[in-house]
Amino acid sequence: MFLIRNPKTRIYTFRGQNILKAMAKTETQLNECCVVPYRITAYGPQFCLVTPHAENRWEFPKVKLGRNAVAEKERAAAAAMAGLVGQISSDQIGSFVASRKNETRSMIGFLMRVDESLEAWPKQKSHRRLWCLAEEARARIRRKPLRRFIDLALQNVRETPGLRR
Repeated sequence: MFLIRNPKTRIYTFRGQNILKAMAKTETQLNECCVVPYRITAYGPQFCLVTPHAENRWEFPKVKLGRNAVAEKERAAAAAMAGLVGQISSDQIGSFVASRKNETRSMIGFLMRVDESLEAWPKQKSHRRLWCLAEEARARIRRKPLRRFIDLALQNVRETPGLRR
């Protein structure tokens, strides 16, 4: 590889091409919205996690977003994907941006108090669903920013009496 740095503009070029422009063309942006579903039990708050059958990568129910802002419809779609019915907060509990290779992902999380967990749900054939306490949910979720959503959710559940059951 042969890189040349222009001292005036401080831009690196490779065979006459601007590296930053080339990287911008190959990088993709993916926006996602997830709900952090919880229910209150005698043992404390339980969180709902989902994973595809073929994998063991547990996370919160999520959907990909278009270019528009996050609407109630997308949040409800994330909950419906896991067969959950309940109240979804209109305020986000957190967000993060992560990069891997040429892909940038941004995730926005919303708290959801679950009133009912349906026996039959749309992604039932392709996904598994699991209810677990906060400690187990932290252990099952690999991505640190998603684990942080658990702490933020616990904090919001304690502070917001209207979301408690």
